[in-house]
Amino acid sequence: MPHGTPDWGLVGPKHAVYGLDDLGEHAVRVGSPHLWDRRGDVLYMTTFREGLGTFLGGSSGAGAEVALCTGYSRQGGYCIRLRTGSTLGQAAYIQTALPFQDPSCVGLEFSFGSEGPGTGVRDEIMWYDGASVYRGWALYDFVSREVRYYTGVGVWVVLATGVWRHYSQRPEHTMKLVVDMGLNEYVRLLLDELAWDMRGIPVAVALSPSPPYWSFTVYHYGTLAANVDALLDNVIITQNEPR
Repeated sequence: MPHGTPDWGLVGPKHAVYGLDDLGEHAVRVGSPHLWDRRGDVLYMTTFREGLGTFLGGSSGAGAEVALCTGYSRQGGYCIRLRTGSTLGQAAYIQTALPFQDPSCVGLEFSFGSEGPGTGVRDEIMWYDGASVYRGWALYDFVSREVRYYTGVGVWVVLATGVWRHYSQRPEHTMKLVVDMGLNEYVRLLLDELAWDMRGIPVAVALSPSPPYWSFTVYHYGTLAANVDALLDNVIITQNEPR
């Protein structure tokens, strides 16, 4: 009996093999990191096989570091180590920017693992429109087991409690934040198997005369006087996300 369809279309039988209706599945099978949440059109994605690429690294505190790492990657041979400082801000992060796009729903996804203890990760999407700056920020805190977001009045609000994620040397967890640049509000937040509908919640906004610009940041912070590593991989930036 004929079965399946050809890879290049949705009609026509095949006898020896099965075709794929979903080209996203085909992309994953040939090694794409865009495998966890496939919604949205990809603007940029990396497994860091080319190094830091367009990302700038930053850190604060004694012993803090941002470095390419060859151990425990999620995909491919490389990942990024974000080592928190033992003093001052106790943080390490990477940040990139792309050519400014027409407003749409955009997302920032990444896979991570923190050795702990006393750390958290933050997903940041920020954009300027020539008159104001908008900040869509969400975080997971390993210590409090809370998920929080940054509000329109510039304070952190708890979105969920009792979210227990394990510490790990490997980037075993995945987080994705989606914001609506047209409505200047949150859309959703994903953390592993969990998802929160955030539609209708405004992002933070402040006056800023800067030219149109946007940036994407993954931030690892510490709460103890210690150098703690987090490994980061599979960073994906999307646009045209569904609401």
